[in-house]
Amino acid sequence: MAAKYGSVGGLLVFGTTTSLFAKLVYEIPSVGADGETKLFTKPWAMTSLMFIGMSFCLPLALWIERKQRAQHDMEVPLLAESQTPKAKRSDFKEIMMLAIPTFFDLLATILMNVGLLYVTASVYQMMRGAEMLFAALFAIAFLGRKLNRFHLGGISCCLLGVILVGTSSYLGGQGSVVVTVTPEQNLIGMGLIVISQAVQAAQLTFEDFFMADLNIAPAKIVAWEGVFGVIGTLGIMAPIAYFLPGKEGEGVHENILDTFTMIGNSRTLQVILLVDCAALALYNMVGMMVTGQLGAVFRTVLETMRTLFVWLMGLLLFYAPFGMGRMGESWNSYSWLQAAGFAVLVAGTLVYQRGEQEGMRQEMLEAMAVQAAQEPVHEEGVQGYSSVMTAGSPLINRLPATAGYSIPDAGGAAGTFMSMPMDMAPSSFKANQTIGAGSYTRGAGSYIRRSHMAPQDE
Repeated sequence: MAAKYGSVGGLLVFGTTTSLFAKLVYEIPSVGADGETKLFTKPWAMTSLMFIGMSFCLPLALWIERKQRAQHDMEVPLLAESQTPKAKRSDFKEIMMLAIPTFFDLLATILMNVGLLYVTASVYQMMRGAEMLFAALFAIAFLGRKLNRFHLGGISCCLLGVILVGTSSYLGGQGSVVVTVTPEQNLIGMGLIVISQAVQAAQLTFEDFFMADLNIAPAKIVAWEGVFGVIGTLGIMAPIAYFLPGKEGEGVHENILDTFTMIGNSRTLQVILLVDCAALALYNMVGMMVTGQLGAVFRTVLETMRTLFVWLMGLLLFYAPFGMGRMGESWNSYSWLQAAGFAVLVAGTLVYQRGEQEGMRQEMLEAMAVQAAQEPVHEEGVQGYSSVMTAGSPLINRLPATAGYSIPDAGGAAGTFMSMPMDMAPSSFKANQTIGAGSYTRGAGSYIRRSHMAPQDE
């Protein structure tokens, strides 16, 4: 019980820290390579930091894999000589497949980090609820999914909530408490964040379509995508960004030598980056614990609380004496509109999640009905086939006892229900940054949905 409470608290603390520090670091001054004091507006560097934090999960992933293999070798008997051993999966091929979703991650993260230059941390966090909308649209267009009434209600709330939050940000005119952000820059920032959610939704669709047969441990996914991300950002994109045209700190051109110089010249910057990197790694670890112990639905609720804490802590930093009005964000006359948008986003997330449960329940009922129609049953001494499932039917009894659902009990009185097991594995690790974490569907055969825990990142 203590471990569960600890993981829940850790998720909120580390998740809030990563979001707050992602914005705070942009407002820390330091001396650059040119000898001038300027703000650390380095979105490419922060993208690299995110992947570095994810790669710190590699030792954990290797330890878990080694432990599982040892347990498997003890429990599974040796194959009989007459049996033909099954072909083993190529671990190398599976790992290399992760380089493709890493590209989506890199693109989405840099778009978000550039957008964060022009919006507050709370708006940044809330605008990412748009991922639910794009994930649903792509699932319909490319995967042939159908939406129920709960899905449609959740998407409508999501769209309305994003519009309310965006309107409050534009009218309030606050993107930073240190520098002046124009309304045009504010719109650009929000637009980049929304586009980034479309990229992440495209990532989910790709994974669902091309990687559904893979069975990779969540910690391994996080770790190797972190490794590939570090290679992509520091080894490939950093040199490219160095030679790209543009002004430093606007998200296109970025001098990596100037970045290291600024970090070396500011102890405050060093501490913030170190804490942020550690929080990212710990957030991934406790996130997998929460999902494994308490389920994806509970994780969704926690993610909405995280967004609320980001906003509250931002206000506290601004009005507290140690913030001196130069950290966090202030409350303005349009903040009530943002609060309303946040409430609508939370409602949309929960309604959409209800649609997920309803859809999965219906799919399970249909699948069991097909199997039950072909399964011999013995009722009152008569052998035959039955298309009716009851709580005591052999099909129901053979299902694993995982998370529980309630389905109508055909053998009971009208309105009575029986427990139906369902593995509620959560969604892609990247999506859990958003307010709508776990709020979209990834097919029942998804390679992450087959895992018992879901990976998360920043």
